[in-house]
Amino acid sequence: DKWALDDVVMTSEVTHPPRDFETLREAASEGVYVYGLFLDGCSWHNKENRMVDSEPKKLFTPLPVLHVTGVQAKDKKKDAALTNYAAPGYRVKKRTGQNFIDKFELRTEDPQIKWILRGVALLCTCD
Repeated sequence: DKWALDDVVMTSEVTHPPRDFETLREAASEGVYVYGLFLDGCSWHNKENRMVDSEPKKLFTPLPVLHVTGVQAKDKKKDAALTNYAAPGYRVKKRTGQNFIDKFELRTEDPQIKWILRGVALLCTCD
């Protein structure tokens, strides 16, 4: 099955039940597993598999393993935009264009504007 590169979009989903890097036994059948990311501005509720408010005075929280894959744009779920927040991912805390990686969709039940105003992002390191 041949896909045109212009028709492919990235999609991401936190593994459910949440998995740690140590529990991964084999590679993803499609796409890749990404681990070691941190949430800045919110935290992850493992049982409900969604973004929630951070605990007080806790700036960064680890994100469970993220499954990233590509799908054809026509096959991407249209309703996902209503239940997901496209969190920008950065290499370091300094959020500049040079450190920007891509946007990763994270599940939420709150309006996207809530997370935008809080400046929620994914970081590769919190040092």
